[in-house]
Amino acid sequence: MTESLRLDRDWEFRRVSAAEDAAGWQRVDLPHTPFQPDLDGRDHWLGECEYRRKLRATPAREGSRHVLYVGAAMHSARVLIDGVECGRHSGGYLPFEVDLTAALADGETHTLLLVLDNRDHPDVPPGKPYADLDFCWYGGLYREVELRVYPALHITDPVAAGEVAGGGVLIRTLEASSERALVSAKIHVRNSGSASLPAVVRVEFFAAGKSVASAVSGRLTLAAGQAIHTELELSLSRPRLWSVDDPVLHEVHVTVCSPEGAVIDRRVERVGVRRIAFSRSGGFQLNGRRIRLRGTNRHQEMPYVGYAAGRAAQYRDARRIKEAGFDYVRLSHYPQSSHFLDACDELGIVVMNAIPGWQFIGGEAFQEACYQNAREVIRRDRNHACVVLWELSLNETQMPEAFMAKLHAIGHEELPGDQMYTCGWMDRYDVYIHSRQHGEIHRWQNGDKALVIAEYGDWEFYAANEGFDQKTGAGVHAAWSNARQFRSAGERGLRQQVWNHQIALNDTLSSPAVLDGQWCVFDYARGYHPVRAACGVMDVFRLPKFSYYFYRSQRGPSEDASNWTGGPVVFIASHWTPASDLRVLVYSNCAEVELSLDGHTLGRKRPDVAWMSQHLPHPPFMFDLPRFTPGTLTATGYVGNLPCATHRVSTPGNPAALELAIDDLGIAAASGESDTVIAHVFIRDERGALCIEETGTVVFALESAAVLAGPATVSAEAGIASTVLRLSPEELSAGFSLQASFGGLRGSVAVAGFSVDKSAPPRVPPAPLQPA
Repeated sequence: MTESLRLDRDWEFRRVSAAEDAAGWQRVDLPHTPFQPDLDGRDHWLGECEYRRKLRATPAREGSRHVLYVGAAMHSARVLIDGVECGRHSGGYLPFEVDLTAALADGETHTLLLVLDNRDHPDVPPGKPYADLDFCWYGGLYREVELRVYPALHITDPVAAGEVAGGGVLIRTLEASSERALVSAKIHVRNSGSASLPAVVRVEFFAAGKSVASAVSGRLTLAAGQAIHTELELSLSRPRLWSVDDPVLHEVHVTVCSPEGAVIDRRVERVGVRRIAFSRSGGFQLNGRRIRLRGTNRHQEMPYVGYAAGRAAQYRDARRIKEAGFDYVRLSHYPQSSHFLDACDELGIVVMNAIPGWQFIGGEAFQEACYQNAREVIRRDRNHACVVLWELSLNETQMPEAFMAKLHAIGHEELPGDQMYTCGWMDRYDVYIHSRQHGEIHRWQNGDKALVIAEYGDWEFYAANEGFDQKTGAGVHAAWSNARQFRSAGERGLRQQVWNHQIALNDTLSSPAVLDGQWCVFDYARGYHPVRAACGVMDVFRLPKFSYYFYRSQRGPSEDASNWTGGPVVFIASHWTPASDLRVLVYSNCAEVELSLDGHTLGRKRPDVAWMSQHLPHPPFMFDLPRFTPGTLTATGYVGNLPCATHRVSTPGNPAALELAIDDLGIAAASGESDTVIAHVFIRDERGALCIEETGTVVFALESAAVLAGPATVSAEAGIASTVLRLSPEELSAGFSLQASFGGLRGSVAVAGFSVDKSAPPRVPPAPLQPA
């Protein structure tokens, strides 16, 4: 069996540019970023850094291989054992393997060293210099690292194998209906031994723990050093199909056995049985049913840790997206964590995957790297039910015809059949993706080709495309009118943002587009601008703005699931202060809403349908009040004449108490893994109302070995101060205590210990690997 030893602990790290040599080595765990990022992307560190640790493995059995697997390293890497280079890799977003068999053959203790370089490089996508880029790429060993021991006869890694439409395990749904599904399983087996070996491959599908289909190959004979593919077809009777509202996943066990039945190697994949189609006339179809999904765009960064967020943090982001009202997400503008895709599989979120690129195309070496990125992202992610579109295009980049034709061809080479849909912002792919600000969402047509609105709700309100200067800001519209609003912008700014989104979504829903994605779900830092982009419906700390509740209200009141929260919702888009607008907006998916002030009704009504909301599933409710009176506004939503949702907002008084919360969403890290969680301090008055205008200083302190990833002293924004905690497996099991102080107020939260989530299996099932 393939054995896997996680190498996320006991690393030493240092930055090696001359000015920083004096800092020496420091102990770190993975995932890791080589610097503490500023929330606005300023003082972004670019340079060379090193990670080292001791490594000892049992001597390899005849024909077996010791292989280092790196989930991602930003963005150029060299791998050395005892100072001798064993391999190198270019590209910061996708995994790679390095064979260490010869270096570890003696069973002794060795020093493993990875040398990483995240400096600008025109041949490494995205290629554009950081100082001109609209996002940050951070650095470091920010995903998992493993030592894998492959037996002589083994299933290969899909990326490392380097096989077109092959390598590893490739699962494709050939047919699917409620009565029957036909599935293909293509398995790549390698014999790395010195003698010919016989084998049999078995594939078995499990649903809810029960075997529902299986197939067995004939006897295979692999010569020394040979690798072969075998393809099996399985028929599933009355299958449960994967969909956004019922994301059923099958567990597929692929086993390589001896002819006598002894297990040699095994791979477990989770797949969804489903069929997709895109066309202008038929829309986006999932299992033969046309659906129009609301979507968003996501950058994968987290505050203070950059890209260095593990499995649980990735799952939380996916759940936040689902609960915000989105069933589709575009990965902007690079391959993101496979853990995030695992979560999208589980939650029922369809995904547009992407290669790295933004407003830049380089020379031949750069373009070859783009081709390789396209092949590798498909090989890594092709079994994910959630991935329905492949953006094999450089975002907002004028690309040569031959370049686009090659990328499109690569997509269909790597995933043959009718379930590959390439897309790009130039009309040379299977699906055309277009942004609302470019002005063609109502006019464009090319036969029956589908249109997807890649972005809306931000740029069209932010700047004039003609004459905009990225460096000077010339051409930018007035700040009060755009959708880039921090929570600190107050009620007026947050109302402007949500109003813009409401207008834009209403417009996109009247277009022939089959999917649309607003820009964007979270605020994010940029290289070219000293202030982060505040266009998210949630801020960088994942705190909702008014727009979050607008999108959440566009779901039906019956939409809900066991692993995410939906259902009826009502939200008052007001802070209810003397400066508040007397036209009170309420967002809800209920049939009627009643608004009251301190228990006295102000009216009950149905939604207000106007020119800017006639296409919305759930238009807003508007209540015109005669005057401001301090107190508590309460909105109650009714479905079937029964009250089913309530929201209150109170005029704030003076700070009187601190409320601390760990925003883990009830999602725990897997056993033995570290975690990154966001913590918030809410400054409240004596009645519990949030002091929305408070911006004073909050001091955090930890009474455990847990680490504050950000500064201990922060300024509150709109009554809330936030920080990020790094938690080791020990803190996760033993617990920790977080304190905060604000003026004379103090608060604390004690976490007794997180439960451990063992539900998400790793791609290669781990087995113990003991040192010699």
